[in-house]
Amino acid sequence: MVTLALLGDTYPSQLQANPQAMRDLEVLWAGSSLETFRAKVPSLRPQVLALDFVDLGKVPERLVPELLSLTGAAHAVVSYRLTHHGMLQALTSQRIRFVQGPLPLSLLRTHVHRALDEARQARSREVPQAPSREPKPPRFTHEQLGRLLEVVATVKCECPNHLAQLISGLRAFEEYSKDCESRDEKDQRMHALLHRQTAVAREAMEDGLAALLEYENIRL
Repeated sequence: MVTLALLGDTYPSQLQANPQAMRDLEVLWAGSSLETFRAKVPSLRPQVLALDFVDLGKVPERLVPELLSLTGAAHAVVSYRLTHHGMLQALTSQRIRFVQGPLPLSLLRTHVHRALDEARQARSREVPQAPSREPKPPRFTHEQLGRLLEVVATVKCECPNHLAQLISGLRAFEEYSKDCESRDEKDQRMHALLHRQTAVAREAMEDGLAALLEYENIRL
């Protein structure tokens, strides 16, 4: 169950009037005092903060990131009566969601779930990290692969030819992805992943080819 801490003038009375509104969320703390929030909430380690302010223009820009860091929360849903465009532009992110307030608890619950869903979708779109093990360098030279492309098997099996063709193609893409132009850091991570995974595939196919050559008693 997702855990929350609520800071705002009306949240305590809202919870008292409608405790079922947050039925699938666990409210660890609710109050109106920032000082008490700082003293009590960090040890509770909520996953989400709901912060309600009257005037964003009077809220220090560093406050919301500071409260996230202080509590270890992953997300903050920040509601307000009077907006401040500078803060909205500076702080809106996957972790901080701004909404016009005041919020009924049912709508706050919706925003909490939406923030968590969007964060999950963003993580699913992230470029995965390349495997840590360095693949081995190519086992076969271009000349050896060229000779294998012309091997005539003693039986109706062209596996050596096909494997040589596959490995040549993998090596070509391995080199291409290594030097492919990247627009930004995310592009660089993707090309590094493609390069590494192609090298891993090339190494696996080379192992298969080596076993086949031994089995067929083919000498290069």
